[in-house]
Amino acid sequence: MRSIFGALLASLAVVCALFVLVVSEDRGGGVSSGSGTVHGQGTAADIGDRLIQAIMLQRLRSNYDNDPDRIIKAQQALKDDGLYSGPVDGRMSQSMREAIRAFQRSNQLNVTGTIDEDTAQQLALQQK
Repeated sequence: MRSIFGALLASLAVVCALFVLVVSEDRGGGVSSGSGTVHGQGTAADIGDRLIQAIMLQRLRSNYDNDPDRIIKAQQALKDDGLYSGPVDGRMSQSMREAIRAFQRSNQLNVTGTIDEDTAQQLALQQK
């Protein structure tokens, strides 16, 4: 149920963003060079495509939080670094998310609280 709600919410956000972009373009909110660009960044369709790609990338990144083996490796690595003191059980708890955020901040990574690609690479959980 949660994943369906998340997908519906993400879809609604995309539709709303596209609607706002199209309305602002129709009202002359963008660069009026006749090229259909919005603030010099591309057409509304291009921006919509980029928005959808960003949402899909975020979903892919959050899927790593559902992999118990990957979480166990991250928990152990963060425990070895002294950032995590909870159990090494493969569960993504709030204390685990806080440890990930602390690790991300200390390594100048994007602070997401999830085991994204950059965090996994820095924790040596994978090879690039």
